[in-house]
Amino acid sequence: MSEWKEYKIGDMCVKVTDGAHNSPPEVTEGYPMFSVKDMDENGFDFSDVKLISRNDFDKLVKSDCKPLKNDVLIAKDGSYLKHVFVCKEEKEEVILSSIAILRPNIKIVNAFFLKYILKTSSVKNMMEGFVSGSALPRIVLKDFKKMVLQIPDLPTQHRIASILSAYDDLIENNNRRIALLEQMAEQ
Repeated sequence: MSEWKEYKIGDMCVKVTDGAHNSPPEVTEGYPMFSVKDMDENGFDFSDVKLISRNDFDKLVKSDCKPLKNDVLIAKDGSYLKHVFVCKEEKEEVILSSIAILRPNIKIVNAFFLKYILKTSSVKNMMEGFVSGSALPRIVLKDFKKMVLQIPDLPTQHRIASILSAYDDLIENNNRRIALLEQMAEQ
């Protein structure tokens, strides 16, 4: 049995930040800039994404608003922690400040394990102390970094994340099949 240790989120991540605090003007062709409204359970929904110019995109990349592979993205404004997912690959996209980036220290925590632990009801209950605002509740990142989580050793994290990811993949495949069957039924 693995021993679980306590870590502050700020200590298990090399970076805890959010996206751009200003929104560049929209263009008809360009690079996607996502906000919390564009998130779903498995990534971003491109159907209504805002596009920005190359120049604005480059500025936001320099400001570290571009998620990297294995970053854990969380909805931090509105329905905080409603959506939590791991960037499985690096893409040409940037995010607004309504989304937080947790860049895990891979020597301490598995990105997928962190995602799953953040989705637990016990963590969501603990979040109440790290949220401000009543009309639009939002996670305060400087306080959120101090939140303490218990995690097992890395091999145990990898096993847990692997099992849960396999179930997520099955659910995602079944949802795609259902959508295709619904499409075929409509035709």
